[in-house]
Amino acid sequence: MTKGGNLSSNLLIPRLMIGLILGIIVVAVFLLLGDLQKISGVLTEMPISFLGLAFLFTFLSYLMRLWKWHAFSKCAAFPVNLKENAWIFFIGLMMSITPGKAGELVKSYLLQRKAGVPIAQSAPIVVYDRLSDLLAMLALIGVGLLAYPAGIPSVIVVIFGIVVFFLLLGRHRLVAGMIDWVTRARRLRRFRVLLHDFYHQMLFFMQFRILSFSFGISVLAWFLECMSLYVIIQAFGLDVSFVASILTFSLGTFAGALSMIPGGLGVAEGSIAGLLIYFGVASSMAITISLIIRFVTLWFGVILGIIVFILKHKTYFPR
Repeated sequence: MTKGGNLSSNLLIPRLMIGLILGIIVVAVFLLLGDLQKISGVLTEMPISFLGLAFLFTFLSYLMRLWKWHAFSKCAAFPVNLKENAWIFFIGLMMSITPGKAGELVKSYLLQRKAGVPIAQSAPIVVYDRLSDLLAMLALIGVGLLAYPAGIPSVIVVIFGIVVFFLLLGRHRLVAGMIDWVTRARRLRRFRVLLHDFYHQMLFFMQFRILSFSFGISVLAWFLECMSLYVIIQAFGLDVSFVASILTFSLGTFAGALSMIPGGLGVAEGSIAGLLIYFGVASSMAITISLIIRFVTLWFGVILGIIVFILKHKTYFPR
């Protein structure tokens, strides 16, 4: 963001280009690891109808996440309609591969630009939206692990950790004390009021009705993307179960999210390919599928976002 809260497309485009270049490098590395000739041969065997179905599931997932994002805006009483929120949502998807978390910041900027919503009010919603996605992925990982006896203890640990997290988050005095302690240094003290406001805004969205809605929508949205992976696996006639597909996609995506690398580039592809190999898929085939599913679930959104950005950049990013 520039001085005065204005965000220039001249700042976003270089960041987007960095993400695109990083993505090209990741794809190139995986193509070399998987043998380009073998991957090309595998791709020619894939029926186009299966690929179309995978894209459909992913687009439905985007619509579910858009619904959740708009519902958050309504709960917070932001004066923005569904159409404007759709533009904001898809531009945010475009920025998911940019360094510096620009994809998360851009939503707050656009809300400020179009609806006069202060960034301090919308930023907690952006964080909460991301948190609900991570919790949904954990739930899907749990579903996948429950199919394997060795995974049950891991599920118990995950559930325990989530419960403890929410219990601690609800302890007002404890969290307020932690904020005061973290900002005790003079140079950090100016952030104290901002962090307290951020925490109270987050608490509003922790109400059971909002939390249960956001969690349910997030699970359904990410489940649809798991379906995209399963469809692609079935296109090649591989013997990988539906539960294994859920575990592979959700765990691979979660690993990418934890890596803090823009879009999870490299980490998600490697994790998905590694899990497919574990489930008996040949390495070149596993790499091919990981690249396809990432194009269907990540790059598809980036491309849609770029199209929206081109159409609306004069409205949202004035010079």
